Amino acid sequence: MAVKTTTRSRIAFETGRLKELFRPSSHQAVWVLCAQAYFFFSYTFVYTFGLPRALLYINDALNVLIFVFALYERKSTARYTSLIIGLMALYCAFGVVGGILNAEKLLALIWGYRNIVRYFMYFYTCVVFLKKTDIDIVLRVVSAVFWISVPLCAVERFLVQYPAGTIVGDMVGGIFWNFSGSNLPLNVIICLYLILIASRYFDREIKTPLFLAVLVAATFMAAAAELKVYFAELVIILLAAMIGKKISWRTIGVVLLGVATLAAASSYFVILNAGKSSTYASNYSLQGYLDYATSDAGYDGVGDLNRFSGIETVSDAFFHHDPLSLLFGIGLGNADYTNFFSTDFYNQHYSTHYQWFHAIWMFIENGYVGVILYLSIIAVAWLACRRYIPSGQTRTMAQVTCILMVVLFFYNITLRMEPTGYLLMLIMSVPYIYAMNGSGNQRNTNTRKAIR
Repeated sequence: MAVKTTTRSRIAFETGRLKELFRPSSHQAVWVLCAQAYFFFSYTFVYTFGLPRALLYINDALNVLIFVFALYERKSTARYTSLIIGLMALYCAFGVVGGILNAEKLLALIWGYRNIVRYFMYFYTCVVFLKKTDIDIVLRVVSAVFWISVPLCAVERFLVQYPAGTIVGDMVGGIFWNFSGSNLPLNVIICLYLILIASRYFDREIKTPLFLAVLVAATFMAAAAELKVYFAELVIILLAAMIGKKISWRTIGVVLLGVATLAAASSYFVILNAGKSSTYASNYSLQGYLDYATSDAGYDGVGDLNRFSGIETVSDAFFHHDPLSLLFGIGLGNADYTNFFSTDFYNQHYSTHYQWFHAIWMFIENGYVGVILYLSIIAVAWLACRRYIPSGQTRTMAQVTCILMVVLFFYNITLRMEPTGYLLMLIMSVPYIYAMNGSGNQRNTNTRKAIR
């Protein structure tokens, strides 16, 4: 009987501890975190488990609902967010200029606003409702998803049979699977967890074996999912985690370990993904990266756009260096496509694969003005990290995430995908959440009936 009593007590203790670790700060935060969970896992529901695609549009309903709650809260955030929200408003205002110049259809403009502005709305909602402890809950979920994804990536890469011609790496995403681009949300999870672990390691909070285990697991998943950008991300993360730390044998050891990891990962990438290609290995060298970045051959070499030189190609081939088109593009949404309609521009140019790269897509729709404003939003958030978050792991996590957002802006469409776009906006809101909570401005303790 004593053993059973002890076991029950232990279970009760662990259950209570879990509840405490995942307890939101308020009823409002419950809504936001539940919405974030749905944003993040909705693709898994639809593509992995085969549930109706209509479930994806619940994302929009939830986002609008919690945004209305945030507006109803009448929380003053202007002291801290006036600049970044002002830039978001400017982006929205200039988004229509190209549409007016090109006689854009109203439906395309509305859809274009939906695809970008929904993330701005969620950013504001996070600032209004979340607190520091809620960010910790999100990061605990990220940690769990990282480790759950390790065996799933192995299954998806080595045990699943795909149709001939499938780019297998694009289908490997851990908890995300069965759609092309599954590896994009996996990449975000890998990066966020690596930032956390690297920061903790250099603060001497975890031991070397765990740090090595995370590096190995991350590298394995990146190779299985053919995430070429992982090499650059790993360098950025390790360097950022070491900044401000005293030079020690641990630091020197990690530098050497990072070099060895990159070399091993490069070799593993080639072995795992080269197939019958005789030139695949040449991509993983400095010259290979430079050749690719400056190539006019495009992503797949059959007439599409190169992610790094695509804007220049669009300027020349599509806009013919017309000043108004270069400045304002063809209008927000005018290069978009959905299950319900597609624009004329998409029908004519979809084969160039501009829709695979966020920067090129945004340049086509919003020109240089839109691209500069969007990057300015991220830059302002990065500066806010330095201003509002005390030096430490949270500041490192938020700042490095902003840097990686710039990388991903040019590299693929991670910032436009629902599982990743909302999560990255939540991370970008962290400095403002710290500012709102650290300045003595506390949340309204009178819970609104609309949110109960």
